[in-house]
Amino acid sequence: MIFFLFSIMLYIGYAVLIVTISIGWWKLRDFEITRQLPGVKISVVVAVRNEAANIGALLHSLLLQDYPAELYEIIIVDDQSDDQTTRLAEDVIAGKKEAQNLKLVVLDVKNGSGKKAAIDLGIKVSSGELIVITDADCTAGNKWISSLSSFYKKNKPQMILAPVRMTEGGSFFGKLQSLEFTSLIASAAGSCNAGYPLLANGANMAFTRQAYETCGGFTGNLQYPSGDDMFLMISINKKFGPEAIRFLRSDDAIVNTPATKGVKPFIQQRLRWVSKTRGYPDPLLAASSIIVFLTNICLVAAAFSALFIPGYMGYFLVLYLIKLVLDVPLMLSYSLFQKKSALMWLFPLMELLNGFYTLIIGIAGNIGRFEWKGRNFSSNFHK
Repeated sequence: MIFFLFSIMLYIGYAVLIVTISIGWWKLRDFEITRQLPGVKISVVVAVRNEAANIGALLHSLLLQDYPAELYEIIIVDDQSDDQTTRLAEDVIAGKKEAQNLKLVVLDVKNGSGKKAAIDLGIKVSSGELIVITDADCTAGNKWISSLSSFYKKNKPQMILAPVRMTEGGSFFGKLQSLEFTSLIASAAGSCNAGYPLLANGANMAFTRQAYETCGGFTGNLQYPSGDDMFLMISINKKFGPEAIRFLRSDDAIVNTPATKGVKPFIQQRLRWVSKTRGYPDPLLAASSIIVFLTNICLVAAAFSALFIPGYMGYFLVLYLIKLVLDVPLMLSYSLFQKKSALMWLFPLMELLNGFYTLIIGIAGNIGRFEWKGRNFSSNFHK
């Protein structure tokens, strides 16, 4: 009886959360690039480490932007790579006249290491009013920077969150990853427009230099190896209010990132993502994370109980179907926007697997170790 009452209360909280996020997304309108607005100086900063396999595609997409070359710069900050990343970037700079707005900066060990240190260095040597961040394994369409600039000039937010689409590479595991990732970006978009930004993704975001400097950059969370996106969003939200953070809904603003190849890299990635959650100072964000985590645990507990306790199968099915009904509308709507609706047939399976995955990764990410770019970290963040 106690478990039953707890489930009811938990699912009510989860329903309020998901409905709020869903309404936020549905109210968000598509943005069209406004050409007549004057341009703004933009600095694209990318931290890279051992990205020889991806640096070429990244630079190719950045150099093909239709934004005036004199109004944007690309700053690649190499975080002590031990492969051919630096040489490949130098070859692009030396071999292409259109790469004159491309700069390569190498992060010296005396100035620290890690993604936050690399991004901070890139921002310090940049000159743009608006800082745009993406990841080394990402690519974007040629109107990406124009869409960010136009949105910024029209709305003047301190931070812009933008869509990220995961390409699955044709594998079944990749499809599941893509669908799960879609749920995260959909939640980021909906919660942001609802006035309660809960998620950000460093593969596609922008912020003003003023906001970064006013918030002190990444000061206060350097002990966490990742989380540059989330911690900065939290800081800007606290300093300027949620209305200063906007989500850009536009096909032109979408950035593509590949699914991880193999189970081990996927687990390492998710452990890294979870490891930073203990550092979130925002009570609303913490409460939302706990509600989602406990809802998934409740579903898993009901599934296990159904295997051993007569009569619990019906209880499990009710919980599963309720969660499915709550989650599908947002997922379907956002999948249609990102042209990923063909994957929705996998959603009932992903919904079930996600409960088990959330339980395991949620615990392991706070007590175990993970590897990132050839460096090892523990949950206590001692390198």
